[in-house]
This record gives sequence, structure tokens and C-alpha cells, in this order.
Amino acid sequence: MEINKISIPKGWRKIPIGECVVEKKKSPIKVDDAANFGQYPFFTSGEAVLQHDYKLIDGENLYLATGGMANVKYYNGEAAYSTDTYVLGTKENICPKFMYYVLLFLRQYIDINYFQGSGLKHLQKKDFKHHEIIIPEFKDEQQRIADALSKLDDSLSQTQSLINKYDLIKQGLMQDLLTFGIDSEGNVRSEKTHKFKDSPLGRIPEEWECATFKNVASNISDYIKTGPFGSSLKGEHWKETGVPVITIGALGEDEFINDNLLYITQDKANELYKYSLKEGDILFSRVADVGRSLIIDKDHAGWIMSSNFMRLRIDTDIINPIIIYLNIKFSRQFKSQIARNVNSSGRAVTNTSILNSLLIPKMDKNEQERIVDTYMRIVAAHETIAKEQLSLYNQKQGLLSDLITGKVRI
Repeated sequence: MEINKISIPKGWRKIPIGECVVEKKKSPIKVDDAANFGQYPFFTSGEAVLQHDYKLIDGENLYLATGGMANVKYYNGEAAYSTDTYVLGTKENICPKFMYYVLLFLRQYIDINYFQGSGLKHLQKKDFKHHEIIIPEFKDEQQRIADALSKLDDSLSQTQSLINKYDLIKQGLMQDLLTFGIDSEGNVRSEKTHKFKDSPLGRIPEEWECATFKNVASNISDYIKTGPFGSSLKGEHWKETGVPVITIGALGEDEFINDNLLYITQDKANELYKYSLKEGDILFSRVADVGRSLIIDKDHAGWIMSSNFMRLRIDTDIINPIIIYLNIKFSRQFKSQIARNVNSSGRAVTNTSILNSLLIPKMDKNEQERIVDTYMRIVAAHETIAKEQLSLYNQKQGLLSDLITGKVRI
């Protein structure tokens, strides 16, 4: 943000960044030389913070990327950093954490205006240091601003920790439920309290059976059997809007990445009706990261799958589609079968024949519902926390702008 477009509040002053900071020595450690172990955080131009067994610096410092795109981190303590990291301390009358938030606020502006060069862009340090900012004249006001923003950062960090915790609970619990199940009393079975039997999937509850995908899926479709439609879709078919075509890049962890969708006209989609998706279908990646999948809800019904996918249309009279999806996503036994059966020469690929032969555990409908209900409650709790995190993030972005520009005073 250009300083000329911001009015200077009473008690604040205009000053170049270079007069606020102190450059620290250049690191001798290249990113490729880091073993990523040790007791000290190791800062690079990337987002991730690695580890190193040798320290270069101590105290409160700012770590800026010098190559690629703008990135700034704050850390108070002993640390190491790579040759592609620009490390700054602050002058005595400047609060380091406040300066971090100033640069965080300016990050997009710095990226656009001070990263230049053909190929990999680099930070133009001289121009960057000449950039003027406005700051409170007194360090204690800078500190109060930093403290207010730090509290929001702490809340965001705690919320992320809670999300990570739910992810671990979900992974562990679903693995247990797909291996041991839930009895009619709502208890997870164990061999100490329930009867189990041997099966091709290992030890399973006595009430369960093993079933192949062929036994439970009324329609498994891929493009090997029917022929890939990719050759019939060319550049002229792609439109700005229309019926979405799901590419492998559009399949996220638990949702579609809309920016990676392609679009065709409704008339073209009608020609490709064999490859359209219905609510309850499971979209299954048949190449590369084989088994990545999503279950189709009503909002995505009618979308077209690309040639990198297979479609599983489940016989709901036999099994709940979500049970199939959970086995694909969480079951170690299922993942092990995939690993044994996909073609390992070149890139991994699966097909209808392979998928039809894969085994899953089969239980009665009541137990299926208990497992699905448990999963949905975990998902709902996760979504509630994620919404809280988004709210906190939006609050922080608004407060960052208000406080760093002096629009709101503390």
C-alpha cells in the first residue's frame, strides 16, 4: 500500500523501512545443505520452517524471502536461516513484532513492486528499504498494536491445533471402526470382548463378511472399457462457464477445487451423459495418486468426470455409499490392496477389473448407520471449528489494516 494514499494520524510519523531495521549477516547455509534435523528452527524463502543443528542468530528477528515471492516470518530466539533469507532486526525505538505486522500488511505490495527479474524474481532490497511506512512515534503504542494482533494469532494457532487434533481423531477412529465396528450397544468391538474370525482381510467381527466391489457396486465405469472421451474434447470445447468437467487437479482432500475445473456447454455435456455423475456416486482417481476420491452430493450431480477417474455407483440396498467412501479414504487394508494391485511400471494405474476384485468388510445396515453417524458427527465438529478459524482470520485481516494504518488507535 502506498503511503501517500494513507493519512498520517496524530502522533505517528512517516519513515523509510531502512531507517527502522538493522540488516543481519548473510547466512553461509544453503537450503540444500540443511539436513532438516536439530534443535534450532531453520528459516528459508519457503513457507515451511525446517530444523538445523547450528544456530546463527538470537533474539527477535524478521525473516524475509529473497527469491520467488514475498514471505515474512517473526521469531524470538536462537535460530538458523538459509542464504536465500533476508534477516532483519529493528532499531531500538522500533518494536520488532510491530514491524513484522507492518511487513505482513505490505506483503502483497512488496511482492508486486519489489520482487523483480526474469525467471525467478528476487527482492530488490534497496528499493524495499526506501519504501516509506507510517508508525507510531512511541514504542509503547507499537507494542500495544503488536499485542492485540498477537492475541488473534494465538487464537488462530489454537484453533488450527484443534483442527489438527480432530483430523488425528478422525483418522484413528475411522480406522478402528472399519476394522472392529460398533456393536448394538454403541461400543467399539475388541477381541477381548467380542468374537472375531479369520478372513481374507484379516481378523474381522464374527457378524461381518468380506465382499468384493463387484458385489456391492451396481455400476463401476471407467474410460478403459468405454474409450476415453479426452480425444473428443479439444480447446474449442472449453468455455468460461457451463457444465463443470472434473480434472485430477480439481479433486481436493475433501472438496472440489473450483479454480481447477473446466467447463463445457450443456449440449456437449448431453453428448457425454455416460460420464455424468449422480448424487451418491463415488469419484475414484484411477491414475497417479490412485484411490483419491470424493462422494458426490446433490450440488455436484450432473458434473462430468474426466478420463483420469472411475465412477462407483453403489447398490444402496446392499451398502451405504459412505461406507465404501470411508474404506477408500481411511482403511489401511484397502490402501494395501490398492498398492499391491495397481500397475507399478511407469505411473500407477487401476481399472475396472482391479477395482471389482478388491475386498471390503460388509456389515448389516444398522451397523453401517452407526459408523456413518459417528463419522458425520466428527465432520460436523470439524466444520464448526473451521468456520470459527475463518471468522478469526477475517477479523485479523480487518484489524491488521485498521491498526497498521492508524485508522483504529489503541
